[in-house]
Amino acid sequence: MLKVDIVTPKGIVYTEEVESVNIPAYDGEMGILENHMLLLTQIKPGLVYFNKDDKNGIAVGYGFADITPDKVIILTEEAVPVGNIDLEEYKKVFEEATRKLSDARTAEEISEWQKKREMAETFINIAKHFSPKIKA
Repeated sequence: MLKVDIVTPKGIVYTEEVESVNIPAYDGEMGILENHMLLLTQIKPGLVYFNKDDKNGIAVGYGFADITPDKVIILTEEAVPVGNIDLEEYKKVFEEATRKLSDARTAEEISEWQKKREMAETFINIAKHFSPKIKA
């Protein structure tokens, strides 16, 4: 078994032993099993899911995954279980980021608002994918 911890600045969001975990690495989705080689990788907004069951996944923002043979620690800005994503909240974040991006002057401001918009868009898409009642 593989211990997985998902941690945000607000605290631990998930801690469990699983057979496998899939993470949204920058180079693409990465599947991790027990006895994986040591690795520190950057993650992007996307879905972390366990034992090939994406319905019980967790949407995560930017961060890092620290992988050892028996443990995966995901440190991320934000993490929300799929069933708890507040679609309206992330639509507001997306709209605000889009407005702020058009007014951004510095490279730092542009990068900050692009990241916020990308994370909000990803969370919106995940919510829509797992809630067939939600329309685009």
